[in-house]
Amino acid sequence: MSKNIICYDSMSCIRCYACMTNCAIENSTRQFRDKGYKYEASVNEPKESKFYLTPLTYEYGKYPEAQKITKFHHCNHCENAPCKQICPAGAIEQRKSGAVVIHENVCVGCRSCIDACPYNVPKYSKETNKTSKCILCHDRIENGLKQACVEGCPTGALFSGSIQEVEQEIVKRIAIYKDTYNEEFVAYGLDKINNYVGKLGWVTIIPKKEMNLYKLPENPRSNAIALRNFAKASAPFLIGGALAATAGHFIYWLAKRKEVVAEKEHKEE
Repeated sequence: MSKNIICYDSMSCIRCYACMTNCAIENSTRQFRDKGYKYEASVNEPKESKFYLTPLTYEYGKYPEAQKITKFHHCNHCENAPCKQICPAGAIEQRKSGAVVIHENVCVGCRSCIDACPYNVPKYSKETNKTSKCILCHDRIENGLKQACVEGCPTGALFSGSIQEVEQEIVKRIAIYKDTYNEEFVAYGLDKINNYVGKLGWVTIIPKKEMNLYKLPENPRSNAIALRNFAKASAPFLIGGALAATAGHFIYWLAKRKEVVAEKEHKEE
């Protein structure tokens, strides 16, 4: 199966939040289907897995030039998936569709994925001692359906498909926006961002001047994996140094012990 990506076109979004509602409904159904929750409970009880897609709305500028923007806090399904790389339990899988999925039955609740994610996405539940995040509706797209959020969007602000299909639509839309508004637009995540995350499975069309407002970093990374790799690389030297220090301390202690014994014997004579 070819990779499937989503694009969020901020220029077409009307902030109706149908995507968030459809996401919550879909995941309530998953709880009923996969976890044995009664449907009434899966709808009414708050669960982390019902809030994979969270819209964040900001206003900027001053009246009468003030503007409102909506950013989504969600999993970007990174090509290089640092959360998968750092997970010590092997609980995170990257499927052929590109979806990065946490298997909660394998998760040990160590929260390493939270440390590794430069977008601060995985959510930890004290109740279950597990982390969870968007699964890109991999079960839907692998059966020929659209993601729940895409299906719920009434304006086409969310659209998905193969990388080639989505890229063609992005190029078409950006050309229209550039011509209409006479300013630069970017598709954040369509091209490789850096070696840490690679390309993204969730691409965002925004005016270039608003990248900071959408809190989309140009060079996303976390020190967690760098520190882990440093620790792994330097472990033999650190262990060797610790052993050498221990041996040196023992030799020093032994020499001092001999001096104490010799002095004691001298006094007794």
